[in-house]
Amino acid sequence: MPPPTSNKRKLPSAILQRRVRARKEEPEPELEEVFSDESAEEDDSAEEGSSDDGESDRASNADATDSESSSNDDDDDDEDDLDPALVPFSKLAKAQQDYLSEQRQKAQGHADSNGESAEDDEDGNNGKEGNKYWDPSKYEKSSSSKKQPKHQRSSKHAPVEVTSKRPVTRKREVVSSTKVLPRDPRFSAASGPVDEERARRAYSFLDEYRASEMAQVRDAIKKTKAPAAKEELKRALVSMQSRKQAQERKDAERAVVADHRKHEKELVAQGKQPFYLKRGELKKRVLVDRFAGMKKKQVDRTIERRRKKVTAKERKDMPFARRGAVEE
Repeated sequence: MPPPTSNKRKLPSAILQRRVRARKEEPEPELEEVFSDESAEEDDSAEEGSSDDGESDRASNADATDSESSSNDDDDDDEDDLDPALVPFSKLAKAQQDYLSEQRQKAQGHADSNGESAEDDEDGNNGKEGNKYWDPSKYEKSSSSKKQPKHQRSSKHAPVEVTSKRPVTRKREVVSSTKVLPRDPRFSAASGPVDEERARRAYSFLDEYRASEMAQVRDAIKKTKAPAAKEELKRALVSMQSRKQAQERKDAERAVVADHRKHEKELVAQGKQPFYLKRGELKKRVLVDRFAGMKKKQVDRTIERRRKKVTAKERKDMPFARRGAVEE
């Protein structure tokens, strides 16, 4: 009868062919120790078999069954103690995928803890338990209420809260001036519409003052020898003359309108329909009256000045010639 050691020497190959799972916590054992332990068990069983042949058969069968059962029981315990090289690639790929997904979840939870999940009302309960900045007591009342009350002022006299979403103007008065500004009720819009004709009649005496001021400026121009001061006085005199001429034109228009209204009132009294003077017709009548009081040389000079003014305006509106255009 062959010794029972031949059957037991086939066990290491069967153990190596099993699929095992690696464990990270415990170190990996060496295969030489496993082989040495098995060889020691085989030597002991061989010595027992030489003493009693009848009992050796039963002992060999019992040892075989015990070794198989013990190997099956220890498979789950020793799965993590073997070499990772023996683990199938499918399990390694699955473990790597699980590890990466776990890292992504940790990174996402860290980003939510910075405040993004705290501002969201719908998804706020998902990641707020692990956030140390989350205070559920602050949001208990707001979650219990169905609708937030609209923000209103304490009273209608309270200042209006301006939104910060609209940009303010670049040029603004930061510090208000405490200077008291003059407010003449005669020229204020709060006093009603201004009657220019009435104001002109009431302040007609200012024309004499302006005429005397212009005479003083002319005398100062003759006496002044400094060119800069003389040039400044000349500009002041031209400005005063321009204001006087503008006032005279307004007076002329007002006189034409007054004559037209007076004439129309007489015609309406006779039973005729009134004729309202248009702006263009008013200008024509003003020019006719203006040229009627001038001499021939003054009229020619005025017409020439007007022609130059119109020509300069048309030249300004005319487009420039292109660079590539051929001059004819």
